[in-house]
Amino acid sequence: MSSTKLNVNLEDCLDVRCENCDSEHFSPVFTLKKVSALMSPTGNDMFLPVQIFRCDECKHVNDEFVK
Repeated sequence: MSSTKLNVNLEDCLDVRCENCDSEHFSPVFTLKKVSALMSPTGNDMFLPVQIFRCDECKHVNDEFVK
């Protein structure tokens, strides 16, 4: 298995800000997706957790985090 090293200077990267309040502080949270029994490998309904990021200040989730 090969690993990819990311060599970037964080000073050259853009800060992500909340679309609602302009804060730059986020926390990981989870949303759940329900998989129907017809699509599930077990033949039963399943729930899949999907990690997204929510603004620490106003609890908003930017649109780009859920696409």
